[in-house]
Amino acid sequence: MEQQGLSGIIKHADSRWIIVCDFDGTISCADVTDTLMEEFGHPDWKLLESRWEKGKIGSRDCLSGQISLLDATRQQLDACLDQIKIDQAFCDFARWAKAQSIPLYIVSDGLDYAIERILRNNNIAGLPVIANHLEQVGERRWHISFPHFNPDCRFASGTCKCRVAEKLNPHAFLVIGDGRSDFCVASRADHVLAKKGLLAQCRRAGIAHTPFESFAEARSCLEKQIAKAVRVSSQETL
Repeated sequence: MEQQGLSGIIKHADSRWIIVCDFDGTISCADVTDTLMEEFGHPDWKLLESRWEKGKIGSRDCLSGQISLLDATRQQLDACLDQIKIDQAFCDFARWAKAQSIPLYIVSDGLDYAIERILRNNNIAGLPVIANHLEQVGERRWHISFPHFNPDCRFASGTCKCRVAEKLNPHAFLVIGDGRSDFCVASRADHVLAKKGLLAQCRRAGIAHTPFESFAEARSCLEKQIAKAVRVSSQETL
């Protein structure tokens, strides 16, 4: 799928609320990049992962180095991606958001090609994917680029979720996520649905959040938050 620039997506973000949703470990049941590297990466990819976990490098540098160590044909890559499962309740959640005219954006510090293929495998179409761009540059070689990189990003991420969210809708956005790439954008959100590492971070930082395990819970959580915000807005206009 052709990489869509952020400017081509922004014009659709005219709702009172938008949802900014992580992919790896949030929609997918596994971290996609880690899965690919475990299968096809040179062992040195784990050294980069360790440096990132210790805060010595940002995710942009980590991913750039790791993808350079990826050794797989497109057929092998696709076969691996086709085995990755997602939270099946996400399909119903995406349909609900569409029915409610709430724009839902997948904003990920992962790989656009992988996300788009996994979504197609699960018959999910039409969701904008904002992520790092993966392309094949040889029979077994791959390259990653960062169209949504922000040189001022606190976490030196490949995709700066804060900048993306603020360009999409600076006034009202909800975040759904699970890990480190969501820490910064969660601190700026109106509300967060959090699990795993993001849940612990929200508790530490006092960020308004709702714990969740599955997208089966996400719809009711967000309905309550949106209804609450509407009530507050109505009272302010009286």
